[in-house]
Amino acid sequence: MWTRTAICLFFLLWKTLPTVQAQVVELRGTVTTTSRQPVEFATVLLLRAQDSTSVQTTVADANGAFFLPGVAPGAYRVRAMFIGLVPKTLLLEVRAGEAPAPIELQLLAAPQQLGEVQVTANRPRITQLPDRLVMDVASGPLAAGYTALEVLEKAPGIYIDPRSESISLNGKGAIIIVDGKRTYMSGTDLAVFLKGLASQELQKVELITSPGAKYDAEGSGGIVNIITKKNLLNGTKGSLTLGAGGTTNSRQTVGISLNHKHGAVALYSGYTLSGRQTSVSDVSQTDYLAGGEGRIVATHLTTAGSPTEQLSHNLKAGLDWQLTPKTALNLYLRGLRTDRSSTTDASTRLLRAAAPDSTLASFTTADYYSTQYAGNLGLRQQLDSISTLTADLDYSNYQSAGDNRISNTFLTSQGNVPSLGVQLRNHLPTTINILAGQMDYERRLPSGTMALGAKHSYVNSANDARYELLRESTWQNDATRTNFFTYQENITAAYATYAGKLRHLEYRLGLRAEHTASTGYLLTTDKENVRDYTSLFPSVLLSQAVGKNNYLSLAYARRIQRPGYQSLNPFIYFQDVYTYSQGNPFLRPEYTHALDLTYTLKSAFVFVGGYSQTADVISWVTQRESPGSLVTQTRAQNLDRQQRWTLSVTAPFTPWKWWTINNSLNTSYTTYFLRSVPNAPRTVQGVAGVYSISNDFAHKSGWHLSLSGYFQSAMPSGASRVQGQYSANVGVQKKFMQDRLALRAVYNDVLRTARAVSILELDNLRSRDTYRWDSNFFLVTLSYQLGNQKVKAANKNRNVTQDEEGRIR
Repeated sequence: MWTRTAICLFFLLWKTLPTVQAQVVELRGTVTTTSRQPVEFATVLLLRAQDSTSVQTTVADANGAFFLPGVAPGAYRVRAMFIGLVPKTLLLEVRAGEAPAPIELQLLAAPQQLGEVQVTANRPRITQLPDRLVMDVASGPLAAGYTALEVLEKAPGIYIDPRSESISLNGKGAIIIVDGKRTYMSGTDLAVFLKGLASQELQKVELITSPGAKYDAEGSGGIVNIITKKNLLNGTKGSLTLGAGGTTNSRQTVGISLNHKHGAVALYSGYTLSGRQTSVSDVSQTDYLAGGEGRIVATHLTTAGSPTEQLSHNLKAGLDWQLTPKTALNLYLRGLRTDRSSTTDASTRLLRAAAPDSTLASFTTADYYSTQYAGNLGLRQQLDSISTLTADLDYSNYQSAGDNRISNTFLTSQGNVPSLGVQLRNHLPTTINILAGQMDYERRLPSGTMALGAKHSYVNSANDARYELLRESTWQNDATRTNFFTYQENITAAYATYAGKLRHLEYRLGLRAEHTASTGYLLTTDKENVRDYTSLFPSVLLSQAVGKNNYLSLAYARRIQRPGYQSLNPFIYFQDVYTYSQGNPFLRPEYTHALDLTYTLKSAFVFVGGYSQTADVISWVTQRESPGSLVTQTRAQNLDRQQRWTLSVTAPFTPWKWWTINNSLNTSYTTYFLRSVPNAPRTVQGVAGVYSISNDFAHKSGWHLSLSGYFQSAMPSGASRVQGQYSANVGVQKKFMQDRLALRAVYNDVLRTARAVSILELDNLRSRDTYRWDSNFFLVTLSYQLGNQKVKAANKNRNVTQDEEGRIR
């Protein structure tokens, strides 16, 4: 019955659309400067000529092209605007069924108006806005051949921990969103997702260091927004991508994207299949010291190698429907499936009095899978010419499971086998469901713009860890390790912002309130941890033009970093019988006060100075299990606080037309206060710096060569210190067949110098760990564009669960 009704309604709607559309027309055009350079992402308004009532709003694409569907007959004004340029308005008469000629709107420069500052027109292009830095990916050497994670790795201010693959911005925790949508995944699983997202699918990356109150307060360092290509025009278009390469290991990528638009209805989809074979090595020395004496009583020397095979399926689909000139509906669906298998062969030698005592040979097999399904339903309603209402509903389901088997054999110094040792296996399933809804109201006032909004999110997480020991050829439950942990969280938020201009001073004031109610329950011990708290998060942004082509902005914000769902989980994860990690259900959220001052000189050189102070810093700390134990545990806990001073500089140069250089330097002085950590020094402090450079050479034949690299100095990291490292990369690209076919080749870490060395020094423990990953690889990618490439950017869907997704870690 319902099926028949749905089919009848579908055909009735489909037959009605052509009749309605016959009375309306489609307006097309471009927004350029007076020198006919395209103005990327300019705002285009369609207004009624009689009273300037707003009819439609759109955004031009990367080529300055725009598209306005379903325009009824009448007199209109078409207006284009972009920060830093003088708006342009044209009068237009629309007749029934008669599409006007393409419109060209040319914008003049406004040198004294504060706005978007173009740092450089080189590839990759870096753009500084008052509250964010934007890196253009699509037009640069990173446009193909890399994964999204590797693109972020080369973004200014981004640091990716090689071992955990967690992402930080300017040394602080960051929230990762894709097209305004959170990924609902943990550090490791988020990395898997970003590795499956090819760089040819990316348009740009926004590093939002000063988010307004409209954004969730989560993320002490800010928000990283990855914007993908979603280009739509009447008809069908798409792209095919094929990539392969490797060095000692191999990697493969196959991708397809298809977009179709008919009238007011637009569909888009994409699928990427990524396969990777990688290997990592880990070499560590752990000295166990007599408390307070500094005398070494025992040493563990560990070497481990882990070859891994991984296969990822990444699927997306969406619908944009302009129901009426004032009403738009969008639907976005995303799915991810990852399968990974690995083997770890490790050897740990125990030395007493500098002489070999025994050796633990450990062999671990691991099988892991994760699936995630997410959807977003959004509605945008223009209430009148000055006010808009937006509503969004999001749901995400995340499931993962790992099966591990650890076999241990103990050898004496003479080589004989005294015992088989511990034989352990486990099954670690995790399920997380997230539901969130948000509503926003925006109204333009004579003196500025006001925005109000509310959001509620609900999270339900279950973790059932089952451990078994092999005893007398029978697997038996290990009650000391088996655990069941559930976590529920409700966050209710409301915000208000006001943005305006006072002479040459632009400002944005905001206040956000968030109430959090959470319950963590450990079934095994029947322990419950209930939290209920309300926090206020003010934010201020001031921007001022200083002379000609010089700009100054000041930003302040209070933000929160809640513990990741997995870090609240008290389960034990074993590396071997001597080493394990464990979550902490009693973690407190960390709060950050951040102040940043940005000065832009000659619209090119950008200097950013900042100060931040964070209380209850969340960190993973390695310690001895007990004073006399030779077992180390790494546990999530709250440090007292962190204090950080930062300075970053962006300096572009163009020695010749065929050679462009972009320099980026990020420095900081950080102090960690560790009074709450037993056996640790009261403070760990030091200077850190990351310098990156990209050189792009363009030949008149169409070939482009890219040479890039970075240097990272030593830096403090919680209770540990990280040593410096550097890396260099080479890339080449060329387009054929009227730019439809693109050939790109990259060689990453050509000197094989990337590695992570961390050093920990406590009163009773000292360790040095060297970790190497699969950073050295060669990859060739072919991309072919289908259909009409002169397109209009699709509406970006929002995701209101963006604050919750990134905490699955």
